[in-house]
Order: sequence, then C-alpha cells, then structure tokens
Amino acid sequence: MPLDKPIGPTDPQARLRSIDAVRGVALFGVLLVNMYNFGAYSPEWTGLIDRMSVTAMHSVFETKSWRLFSFLFGFGFALQMIKAETQAAGSLWFYIRRLVILFVIGMAHALFYDGEILMKYAALGMILVVFRKMQRRALLVLALILLAAFPVGNMIVSLTDDESAVQSEENPSLAERREGHPYLGSLTDVFEANAPAVPPRIWSGLHNPESSLAVFAMFLLGLYVGRSRIIHDIPQHLPFIRKVFGWGIGIGVTSAIAEWLLGQYSGYAVFRENTACIGTQLLGDILFAYGSTALALGYAAAIVLLAQGPRWSAVLRPLEDLGKMALTVYLSGTLMFTMLFYGYGFGQIFLIGPAGTTAYAVLFFVIQLLICSWWLRRFRFGPMEWAWRSLTYWKVQTLRLSE
Repeated sequence: MPLDKPIGPTDPQARLRSIDAVRGVALFGVLLVNMYNFGAYSPEWTGLIDRMSVTAMHSVFETKSWRLFSFLFGFGFALQMIKAETQAAGSLWFYIRRLVILFVIGMAHALFYDGEILMKYAALGMILVVFRKMQRRALLVLALILLAAFPVGNMIVSLTDDESAVQSEENPSLAERREGHPYLGSLTDVFEANAPAVPPRIWSGLHNPESSLAVFAMFLLGLYVGRSRIIHDIPQHLPFIRKVFGWGIGIGVTSAIAEWLLGQYSGYAVFRENTACIGTQLLGDILFAYGSTALALGYAAAIVLLAQGPRWSAVLRPLEDLGKMALTVYLSGTLMFTMLFYGYGFGQIFLIGPAGTTAYAVLFFVIQLLICSWWLRRFRFGPMEWAWRSLTYWKVQTLRLSE
C-alpha cells in the first residue's frame, strides 16, 4: 500500500552491489565500442593483431554492451517506479523529473558525440511508464517480439530495395576522411556537426540491430527482473540465476561462432557490407539479435554469481565503485576519447587502428577505476550523480562522507 512519506534518494550503502559491478563491466564495453567509431572499423587495418582485436571486440562487446547497459537502465527505472509508487502515494512525478533532467544532460553530451544514448533512454523511459503494471510473462513475450524487429525488418528492407538503384562506390580512405573533418576543427565546428543529433530520432532505423525497439526490449527485460525482485533476494533465486548464466553463455557463444562461420563462408556481416543471400542474412541476423541478448544476460548472471563469494567480491569492488558513478563514467569516457581523437585535443581521429584503440580504451578504463575508487572513499556520489539527484529531488544532496 502506498506510503505518505515524501520520496527521497536511496542511501548509497543500500545499493545492490552486484548490479553495480555488472554496470561497471557494461561501461567498459560501451567505451570500447564508442572508440572504434573513429577509424578502427576500417578494412585498411589488415595486421593480424588488428584483425584479432576487431573480432574480439565484435564477438564479446559489440551490441552486447549496449544490450546490457539498456537492461540495467530498465532495471533501475523499475526500481525508481516501484519506489515512487510506494513512497509517494503512487506519484511518478519524481521519476518523470529524473528522465527530463537526463534528457537535458544527453542533449549537452550529444554536442560532443553524436552517438550518445542518454536522450534515447530518457525518451523511451517515458514510454516505459505505460508498461509498469503489465504482467511479467507478457513483458518477456513482448521483449522477444521486439528483438525480432531487426532480423525481420532487415529482411523486408533487403527484399524491397531496388538493386538497380544501388551503385557500387569505394569507401573513402582514412586519409580522405580526415580531410576537412569537423572533428578536427574547433569546438564550434564539433557542435555544429553534432547538433542534428538533437533531439534523437527514436523511430528511425527500426530495422537496425541497435534500434529503439531493441533498446526498449532490454528495458522490458530489466523491468521484469526488477519487478521479480530476483536481485533483491539472490540466495532464493540462485537456481534461476545459474540457469540464466548457463543458457545465456551457451546460446551466446554458440550464436557468435555460427555468425562468424557465416561471415567466413557466406559473406554475412552485421555492421559492414553484407554479400550473403536473403536466407543466410536472416539466419545471421537472428543469431546476432538473440545471441547478443543471451550473452549480455549471461554476463550479468556470471558477475552476480561471482559476487556471492568473498574472494571475488573483493576483486569486483573496483567495478562496483565504477558502477555507482555510471553517469559520470559514461560522460568522462567521452571527454577522454574526444581529447584523443578531436582537433581540440590530440587529433588522432582515423589514425589509430583496432589494437591501438583497444589499448587506449583499457588505459582510460583503468584511470576511471582508480579515480572512482579514490572519489568514493571521500564522497557519497559521483559528481554527475550528485547533480542529477539534487535536481531530481529539488534539494542539494550531502556529498562528502564526513557530513
């Protein structure tokens, strides 16, 4: 029954620590995949280590990290909605305020990097309110249906494309792409180039593997887990979590291997030029859409299970600290890689290959781990989390632990 006390922020000590560790892992994948967008995808990088780096990034992190990150947002939104309904007599206004503020933060972030995701999350979070009381089994069914939008939609687009209108043009080289690129200009040039990303076009490209429908499907899965309170009572749900781990990793790895074989022998590719026939393309897309989701959930279950042991709990502590500062870490990651690639920094866009990009991503992530551990020994929240909470609750939150 709803309570009449005013809603307030969650005590940091009451957080679900294993979920913070999962969020930390997802953040590394997000950082790595974002950094690959600045030249590391190019086929010009033909060295063995570069090709191995691309394969590892695609098989282990690409889309899986975004799936996991979206799942965690859905899970967090579920907790916020439940909290709103139980602490504020059913009011969801605080949840709406939280999303509006997130959207504004995303608008500012998009001016630096047009691949930002916060605005889309905030917009879809508004829609998620409608589904907050849907039966849990229905949430699962709807999520599975939405995940099919990529393979089915991609097949329809391929069948209806006018092949005669498609012209085979060579992709520009990395050197040609550098010439006059706005990211190598001033900060104003960067803002002007990225301004069209605001507001997000959440209903465009719905047949793409990382479309809004796929993101919303993961929101629904996160909502399902949050409402089921699986993570709130892990000992009771250990058999279920072990099944998610086994089936998730098994299906995910099998799908990744099958997808790789299709790419080697049939010309199938998800994000690059696809030369496979329609049937092979549909099979590959199904493997990728559902395999990526299964692997992401398998990752989450694996970390939750590891966190139950005292030895691994200590090992995962730095990831937990990073997960507690997810918004700060996500935005600071953009600050780091834009300083590396953009003209107002070191201007290395289109100059660093897959192996080098992976190395820089690891370096940036280690720096974030160290800073987060240092920060949370002194403060209750990350700086952006503090600002977000203060604006959401219309009250300046206590930041220092000593207070």
